[in-house]
Amino acid sequence: MGAHQQVRDIRRLAVAGTAVLALALYPAVVLGAAGPVGAATGAAPSASTGQPSQELGHHAVGRSVVPGAWTIDPTPNASTQDFLVHDSCATAAFCVAVGTDDAGSYTRNLIEQWNGTAWAIVASPDTSSTAGNGLDSVSCPSTTFCMAVGSAAVNGVNQTLTEEWNGSAWSIVPSPDMTTSSSNGLFDVSCASATACMAVGAAHISSWSPLAMTWDGVTWSLSSPVLPTTGSSASFDGVSCPSATYCVAAGGAYGPAPTSTLIEMWNGIRWSIAPSPDPFAGADELLNSVSCSSGLFCVAAGFANNGTSDRTLIEQWNGAGWSADASPDVSATSSDVLDAVSCAGPTSCVAVGYSYPAVGSTTFVTEVLAWNGTTWVLDTSPNPGVTPPNPNQAELLGVSCVGGHVCVASGDAYPGSGSDDATLVESAPITRPGYRLVASDGGIFAFGGASFNGSTGSLTLNKPIVGMATTPDGGGYWLVASDGGIFSFGDATFFGSTGALTLNKPIVGMAATPDGGGYWLVASDGGIFAFGDAVFHGSTGALTLNKPIVGMAA
Repeated sequence: MGAHQQVRDIRRLAVAGTAVLALALYPAVVLGAAGPVGAATGAAPSASTGQPSQELGHHAVGRSVVPGAWTIDPTPNASTQDFLVHDSCATAAFCVAVGTDDAGSYTRNLIEQWNGTAWAIVASPDTSSTAGNGLDSVSCPSTTFCMAVGSAAVNGVNQTLTEEWNGSAWSIVPSPDMTTSSSNGLFDVSCASATACMAVGAAHISSWSPLAMTWDGVTWSLSSPVLPTTGSSASFDGVSCPSATYCVAAGGAYGPAPTSTLIEMWNGIRWSIAPSPDPFAGADELLNSVSCSSGLFCVAAGFANNGTSDRTLIEQWNGAGWSADASPDVSATSSDVLDAVSCAGPTSCVAVGYSYPAVGSTTFVTEVLAWNGTTWVLDTSPNPGVTPPNPNQAELLGVSCVGGHVCVASGDAYPGSGSDDATLVESAPITRPGYRLVASDGGIFAFGGASFNGSTGSLTLNKPIVGMATTPDGGGYWLVASDGGIFSFGDATFFGSTGALTLNKPIVGMAATPDGGGYWLVASDGGIFAFGDAVFHGSTGALTLNKPIVGMAA
């Protein structure tokens, strides 16, 4: 890795002296937020019915989704040296960014929250007032649950740190370590739900080893990643869990030979190494982040260093294997690093990082790449103004995209106004103007920016289609039949159905949860069936209605 990469990561992780500095020799970057997906909850039977049709009947071709113009959001600072390294948005009106306040004798945790109008610092606990603390990642599957992870010094040795948000306050949650005699650190976390999180990082035993632990809603437990055969050390730097039983971790294997990419996949029981390409011959290659919108689509992002400069590195999972994507750099002479990626769906991803205009330059600026479903393109991102002769220095270290709404990126900047580092947050709207119509045979008509992802128009259905719901990024949808049979298309995931039940009244509509991790079905008597992370809140099933229920909305 380049020297500037080491310096940046050491600065971010240096919360407790030499023990942490040693840990920071390997990047501890951030993930983009993963789309939460959970197991069935509420009063929800789960009888499977039907399969998605690949029939291409009634349709109009839609547009891919890319962010609009990026703008800088005003953010507070706890002191004169603050930086944010990761953020997660449960909705467009609820985001959390975490990092470190580094102005005192000991570093402190820093957490900021977006309420749809403004960013504000939220009280966050530290393990001790006389030991360094720092947060490196956060995941918020809902507005009432977030998990943040990082590290804290214990008797001069860096140990794992986890903190939980319960909707009103943050509290420290006990977390295990692989060893208490040398450094442990968590670099990333992804929560499919409040009862299913995966946190990853590295621990130093005789050498650096990948560290992973699972959260079941009550306690953290260590899992056992596979040690790669290449390199003398390895770490996980990013993780993404589109469901409770499916996670992808990304990082690097280090050693005398060039650093190589490392990707491992979790099936709910064990880890296995997935072959990943190293497209830059002879270069050090590292994946800093990974984001999966489903088990069929993931993107990992990082950089490759040839000994002189850094190049952007992006790899993509199609459900069967990993391949390298062509990714642009700012210029042929620039040095470019991607620190985080977030995918709202297969046609909407954003990767962020920073770029040096030239090798040896002391100026670095924000960098944003956008994926439109076909190609990665450079996006224009702003940088805070500076007072000459101070160089312009700004970087984006985390990003989280709420499909169909907004992307939020976090980092830090040197404002040139007496501060060392200041928090930086940038945001860009994501819009997909358009709509779909569904016929009773499941034929789909797409207009404007709405995409066609398949239909049931060529199938012989047991019962007519009576409703549909779309995924958050607009890249998929569910159709529901009057017997509660579900058909999933695009990036929509099947969570269960009432197709095998004998219903008192027919299903008349459905609605998806805001994160796309579940859905509700409603019958004409107002009976509710909840699947995935959809929660049962009540029904009219026991009432005598004047007229039947005909629809629902989330």
